[in-house]
Amino acid sequence: LLQDYAHGDKHLLLQLSNGKVRHAKLQLGSPPDLPPLGNPDILEGENDLTALSFLHEPAVLHNLRVRFLDYSSIYTYCGIVLVAINPYEQLHIYGEEVIDAYSGQDMADMEPHIFSVAEEAYRTMTREEKNQSIIISGESGSGKTVSAKFTMRYFAVVGGAAQQTSVEDRVLASNPIMESIGNAKTTRNDNSSRFGKYIEIGFGRKGDIIGAKMRTYLLEKSRVVFQASAERNYHIFYQLCASRELPEMRCLKLDAPERFRYTSQGGEMQIPGADDLSDLECTRNAFTVLGVQPHQQMELFRVLSAVLHLGNVNIQASGRSSDRSYIEVNDRALAVFSKLLGVEGPQMAHWLCHRRLAVGGEMLVKPRTGQQAAEARDALAKHIYGQLFTWTVQRLNSALRTQRGQSRSFIGVLDIYGFETFDRNSFEQFCINYANEKLQQQFNRHVFHLEQEEYLREELAWSRIEFIDNQLCINLIEGQLGLFDLLDEECRMPKGSDESWVRKLYDQHLSSKPQQHFQKPRMSNSAFIVLHFADTVQYECEGFLDKNRGTVFEELVNILKASQSELVAELFQQQDVDVSTVANGSVRSGKRATREHRLTVGFQFRQSLQMLMDTLNSTTPHYVRCIKPNDLKEAFIFDPKRTVQQLRACGVLETIRISAAGYPSRWTYEEFFSRYRVLLRGPQSQEQAQASCRRTLPQVISDPDQYCFGKTKVFFRAGQVALLERLRAERLRVAAVTIQSRVRGWLSRIRYTRILWATVTIQRHCRGALARRLALTLRFTKAALVIQRTYRMVVVRRLFLMIRQATVTIQAFTRGKLARRRYRQLVAERAAVLLQARVRGWLARQAYRRVRAAVVFMQCCVRRRAARRELLQLKTEARSVERYRELNKGMEVKLMQLQLRADQEVGEGLSERVDPVMSRGHFILYSHDEKCVSLCPGQRECFFERDPVTLFLSLSFLLLTFVPSIFFIPFVCVCVCACVHLHAECVHQAVSQASAALRVELDEERRKHQGLLREFTRLEQRYDNLREMSLLTEVCNDTKLTVMTWPLSVFAPDIRVDSALSLPPGLPASVLFLCVRQADCSRDQAHARSDLVPLTTDLSDLIRALSDLCIQAYQQLLSITETHLQNIIVPALLETETIPGLSGSAMKLGASRKRTASDPRTVAGVAPTMALVLRELGALHTALSHQALPTMLVEQAFQQLTYLISASVLNSLLLRKDMCCWTRGIQIRYNVSLLEEWLRSRDLQAGGAVAPLEPLIQAAQLLQTGKKTEAEAKALVQTCTALSSQQVGPFILTLYTPHSDLEERVTLNFIRTVQGLLKGRDGQPPQLLMDVRRVFPVTFPDLPPAALRAEQLVIPDSLKISFLRRA
Repeated sequence: LLQDYAHGDKHLLLQLSNGKVRHAKLQLGSPPDLPPLGNPDILEGENDLTALSFLHEPAVLHNLRVRFLDYSSIYTYCGIVLVAINPYEQLHIYGEEVIDAYSGQDMADMEPHIFSVAEEAYRTMTREEKNQSIIISGESGSGKTVSAKFTMRYFAVVGGAAQQTSVEDRVLASNPIMESIGNAKTTRNDNSSRFGKYIEIGFGRKGDIIGAKMRTYLLEKSRVVFQASAERNYHIFYQLCASRELPEMRCLKLDAPERFRYTSQGGEMQIPGADDLSDLECTRNAFTVLGVQPHQQMELFRVLSAVLHLGNVNIQASGRSSDRSYIEVNDRALAVFSKLLGVEGPQMAHWLCHRRLAVGGEMLVKPRTGQQAAEARDALAKHIYGQLFTWTVQRLNSALRTQRGQSRSFIGVLDIYGFETFDRNSFEQFCINYANEKLQQQFNRHVFHLEQEEYLREELAWSRIEFIDNQLCINLIEGQLGLFDLLDEECRMPKGSDESWVRKLYDQHLSSKPQQHFQKPRMSNSAFIVLHFADTVQYECEGFLDKNRGTVFEELVNILKASQSELVAELFQQQDVDVSTVANGSVRSGKRATREHRLTVGFQFRQSLQMLMDTLNSTTPHYVRCIKPNDLKEAFIFDPKRTVQQLRACGVLETIRISAAGYPSRWTYEEFFSRYRVLLRGPQSQEQAQASCRRTLPQVISDPDQYCFGKTKVFFRAGQVALLERLRAERLRVAAVTIQSRVRGWLSRIRYTRILWATVTIQRHCRGALARRLALTLRFTKAALVIQRTYRMVVVRRLFLMIRQATVTIQAFTRGKLARRRYRQLVAERAAVLLQARVRGWLARQAYRRVRAAVVFMQCCVRRRAARRELLQLKTEARSVERYRELNKGMEVKLMQLQLRADQEVGEGLSERVDPVMSRGHFILYSHDEKCVSLCPGQRECFFERDPVTLFLSLSFLLLTFVPSIFFIPFVCVCVCACVHLHAECVHQAVSQASAALRVELDEERRKHQGLLREFTRLEQRYDNLREMSLLTEVCNDTKLTVMTWPLSVFAPDIRVDSALSLPPGLPASVLFLCVRQADCSRDQAHARSDLVPLTTDLSDLIRALSDLCIQAYQQLLSITETHLQNIIVPALLETETIPGLSGSAMKLGASRKRTASDPRTVAGVAPTMALVLRELGALHTALSHQALPTMLVEQAFQQLTYLISASVLNSLLLRKDMCCWTRGIQIRYNVSLLEEWLRSRDLQAGGAVAPLEPLIQAAQLLQTGKKTEAEAKALVQTCTALSSQQVGPFILTLYTPHSDLEERVTLNFIRTVQGLLKGRDGQPPQLLMDVRRVFPVTFPDLPPAALRAEQLVIPDSLKISFLRRA
């Protein structure tokens, strides 16, 4: 509204949501007929509907639409109620990281979520030790079952002590079982719960789940035998049909669901996106978790399959007037049914077509018509399924029953049907709407009670708030002679009918005692109308009596009791128990007609509902209202008509009306002072906020009835906050205009000064440019002259040098040619002389060679002849070994004679040369002979080939023997000397190699000897130790003492943790080792004081155990540190203002007016700061450094801790709308910079400790950067590389809250632009929150321990164990 309305105006000046201005012509009769006003822009998208300034249906509907469509937020608070809109799409907001983010957080600090309600209930239960209830309601398809499932999952994770135990697994396993046997597809929901359930989750003293119990209400048994169009039967039937090909399922004789009457009536066999086969596998796994054995599961499936086959039993009419019926003998469906249940087929066929009547004390059998037989068959099918459902619930309760003592308190989760109205409403809708009437009454009274408590706590003078009480409607239904009473009375009548019951209703509630909530339809006499709190519903009376009776004939039940199947017999053995244990059905017989009224379905439902209301009234309730946004089941489509209809039906608008009737807007004095201090007058200070508000507010709002002062808060009527916002905006606008005028004048003066300075500067630069241009021209002219002169000189000089070079070249070539000619002549003359000399020498040598060859040939012939003769003789003698040896002896004698003769003839010099040669020749010859004798002929040849020197010496001495002439002695001596010299080198080399090998072998033997000595010494010492240990053990056994206790118990005093941390690194391990050695040496004092014991030992066998121990100690250390940091990370980095005065008075309206939590934080307490976080990290770093841990391990530890800090803060930021603002981004960046500086000061940045902070840094930058143009969108996407697409687009941008009124919200076009740019990213997981439980792999460096001896240990005197030094 842009212009105030005056009485009598016919037009309104309006501004639409798209920014357009419009003149609206309205026909107004009075001011109350004016259209409702909209809330200020600053309240758009508020997460609590009761915080709106104008509380009416259009404002509520608009706020829900903005949050649902623009912000993709499906949860919104409405006072104590959580409104949950079904998105019809899988959202990534239910992972374990989200559970961790909400765990332990205040409900007022976080964005609305189902986990926030669960956490509020859990914290209230653990703090006050009072039972809690979470009531989840809504119509079919609104998401009640999913909300209940996520609530139970939250309790299982939070109450499971960081790891789910068997109890938590069993609680979660009950969901797929109940969904399979109690949920079905309807026209409104593909997974609609056709029963109500209340699950009590019991908790122990430590807040862990120790058991659970389930109660069910009003199972829709009629769905077993009938389904409307486009609907299905219960899921379990289709799951069994889908698994008919499995080997274990073939005995059930199942077929496609189209072949069974009970599964094909609706025409829907499949649910899009669902897999019945895999769902059955989940159901079977859940049964296994709950302890149901496979053979019991098969018995259960047999009963369910039998129900399907029962529906295919063909009942035919007979008789003249079709007053009889029969079933063929060979009916296949009946045979399979009887076989599966273990009953007699002929008896079942007989009693399906006949019934027994008691007449005058006699029992008569009367045939049934075909219609009656079909009804009996369907009634039996419903009864069997109802009993099976009850048995399953009882089995679940027995499996979920606590086994660890009595539960201290419990949290109940109620998943019950919401208000229903269809085109044709029957008995089921009547019971459902009756239950919602009771729940709405309890809800209204609870909301009114909370509102009254708030006013009393603030000591307000208030008048009683009137609210709609639906007690009259409840009395109409359950009161004396009410609808249920008349229905039960009609059921007791022998010939009772629906028509007679309706006539009684008309007579009682229209004629006798008219009821304002009861009406009769104009065009029908078989229906009635009830005016419920949510809507007016017309009920058709047809089938009310049959459904209320829920009967099945006794003869059929007796047949099932006699079944051979244990499960079937067990199902029907509970027919005679009390009504408190019988659920959903009864047995009818003539003998029990007097008790039948107690067993009607209506009576049981009223009784169980009353028990439920008693339970809810004894607990603290928490409400979740599920809303179905459209009937098309399409994602994120908002139908305003359907939504407002459900808001009225579930009581959300009634909550708003009760809140609006009093003071819906409430502020603490500090918050009001911070927001509206511009409207206050006089001295202003935060300490005197209450006094300033009391003094100034009457001047701002003239009507005192529109506000009220409490002890800690100021309360306002509806619309007054909008008035204050308009006054504040006007005051800020006037101030802004004044500031603008001053600033514009200052800017104009600054602009004139800059223009004047620019003009003078331009002139100065122009004159300087002209002067520089003239100087440059003169410089160019002078340079041209110098260049010309130099160029001419270079040209002339180059010509002179070229002519001189040519002259010198010609002279050189001429002189060279003459010199070469003279040289060639000298060479030719020298070559001729040399050639003549060479030819003459060659001719002389040729003549000499021919003469010498002839002489040698003659000598050879003569010697060959003599040798042949000698050879023949030698061959004869060589055959004898003795002869050969004698020959050798003779040769030795000849050699001695030869040596004497050589000494006489040659002289002393020759003797000195021949003697060693002869001795060497003698040795070689002798060894050669020995080898030759021991070798065969072929081996001898090989031997001589390998040892040519030996062969030559042998032949030489043989030649001396055969030809003893002095002529050959010099020749032989020369040859022998040459051969000996050659062989000496080989021998010297061989001797050197042999010496080296012997030396190596000697060293090896010496080392082995020393090793054996050491081993012998060690074994001897070990033997002494063992002997002493045995003696010490005997002494200890006599004195009842152990060997190892005396050093620790006597000398080790009590050590505190702080003093233990100050001890030197590794001292405990060294002391333990010394104690062990002290015990070993305690019996030998001399040995104990002999040598110092090294503190090293071989632990290669224990390396695996020690590695596991290291990892366990590392994880335990990090776990303790994370526990200390967990509760201070978010307050220190996100909530505490390290930069004072950053927020100032520019506080968002919705952020300052938070919801009232059940656990308010202490105002006087000291809030955690970054100094506390750095102190915790510093203590850990000091401890690790003092223990001399490797730098690599310390870096890995702090990498894990910085990741925890980054993940926790970022997750909390993503779930808190009040924190997504510009100032908070600056605050976060400043706090992170402090942490980065701390890490760098300790040289931890190189090990990856800073890298995990990158997502948090980018999130802070995202909050600070501009968010308007496309260029800013591209820069934003390029900057936020460490954030996922879901974190950047749908959450941080949509949750961004303007810091002040001068800022603008992020437009939807900008968000869509960013989302379009983010679609190009690849390889990023679709995650919203970071996993705070992620653990980085740790690598322990392999560093050998330093050598340390006992004398080097620094043992404090306080330990009193210095005697261990010389153990």
